[in-house]
Amino acid sequence: MTDIIETRRERIISIRDAFISLMWTAQRQFSIRLQPFGLTKPQFMALSALAAHNQPCTMGDLREVTFQDGPTMTGIINRLIKMGYVERTRSQVDRRVVLVQVADAGIEVVKQIEQEALHDDLCGYAALNDDELTNMEQLLTYTLRMYLRRYMASQNVDVEETLKKLKMFKKDPIYYAKMHNGKHHAENGANP
Repeated sequence: MTDIIETRRERIISIRDAFISLMWTAQRQFSIRLQPFGLTKPQFMALSALAAHNQPCTMGDLREVTFQDGPTMTGIINRLIKMGYVERTRSQVDRRVVLVQVADAGIEVVKQIEQEALHDDLCGYAALNDDELTNMEQLLTYTLRMYLRRYMASQNVDVEETLKKLKMFKKDPIYYAKMHNGKHHAENGANP
């Protein structure tokens, strides 16, 4: 009985270690992918969020979704403006509020990067048949549920409902963050 438990424990440790290695490797690979575009991961995350939102948002909204502090986010936006990927304006409602919005060039560079990443993924998963892809998707969804349960254990939140909402994150992370945190900002007067 001890051998079975130890073997199971070792397998779970191996799965966890593989997951950590996967995250590290994916992050490193993505950093390399961004280099030809002169972008860092934080710059791309901000640009990608703005491209998905495709309307003005506050710096606070952008900080919230990218997990950056104020000075860091300001530096990121300043560099993206210099590259011609982002534009900065003031709210018509409250002139103290700074708004940022993706420029056409920013949308195009995000599309190009995402298309290259998708092409690589399609090639990478080409060896798997449909059943294997289904199994992989189910296992990854199980893993996501497990992490959500841990993360939200003290928040009394429905994990299945959160999982459904998370699928919306990629479509518009800024809008998702506003709704997830119960924030409804009217500075830009627009909703998706």
